Amino acid sequence: MTLKFDDEFTDAKIFEDEPMNRHTSLGVGGCARYFIKISSLYSLNSIISKCKSRHVKYKIIGFGTNLLVSDGGYDGVIICTTGLSDIFLTPYGIKVMAGAPLNKLIAYCTENSYTGLECLAGIPATVGGALVMNAGAFGVEFSDHVVTVETIKDGKLCKYNKFDCGFSYRKSRFKGKGEAVVSVVLDLEKGIGVSQKVKSVLELRTKLQPSGKSCGSVFKNPKGVTAGQLIDGLNLKGFSVGGATVSNKHANFIINASAKASDVYTLIQEIKQRVKTAYGINLIEEVEYIGDF
Repeated sequence: MTLKFDDEFTDAKIFEDEPMNRHTSLGVGGCARYFIKISSLYSLNSIISKCKSRHVKYKIIGFGTNLLVSDGGYDGVIICTTGLSDIFLTPYGIKVMAGAPLNKLIAYCTENSYTGLECLAGIPATVGGALVMNAGAFGVEFSDHVVTVETIKDGKLCKYNKFDCGFSYRKSRFKGKGEAVVSVVLDLEKGIGVSQKVKSVLELRTKLQPSGKSCGSVFKNPKGVTAGQLIDGLNLKGFSVGGATVSNKHANFIINASAKASDVYTLIQEIKQRVKTAYGINLIEEVEYIGDF
């Protein structure tokens, strides 16, 4: 890699050969050549520009909740946005920076009696990650309350209204397009009982979903059925490859007991093949692969 970072980025923390198992919820994966935690839009834009000018690949992440990084790591630059986490009220709605934890936003809404996002409580993502993949739960999607989105593209700050964002099931125009989401404005109404609604959702999530190291839901739900139902119908709960196991609590979760990334990947491919053979359905991953598999 013909790239070297130095002290020119005073508002960014730069780590070389950083183990990615420290930065993903699955807790697997080799080292990134560079891992950079930015704390300003200037550093974000400057680092992206430097990567592009040197033809070095880069990936922007938040908490790494839905990422599977290969055991061989990533020979590029991982840019982490969690240093951009402000939330503030504007005349147009609640503006949230991309690196803010989704649960921080939920807490802000609870404290200030804003309703609409309660069903997303407990999702371990940043706001940017939730927006890019249009995260959803219990019939609510993040995009339901989006007004505008700001990004950095080709060194410029761009603004999109909701209808230009290409939102659909677990998808937006920003997914995999090399455009860095930096903030979103949300339209949320005042309501009552927000705290109790959040509490109920968290209790339901605890009841339905497993604890332990995972990437959340591994597969998108096909039309008319859930991925968990298909996998459970093949009696795959508890099925393991190496240290990776299909959860006994929810079949669309893979738990890392003592896994390598290759174990998780192999298990995902085995599940896909069995579902295809049994039902003729191609499961599509929510999890995103980084590195070579």
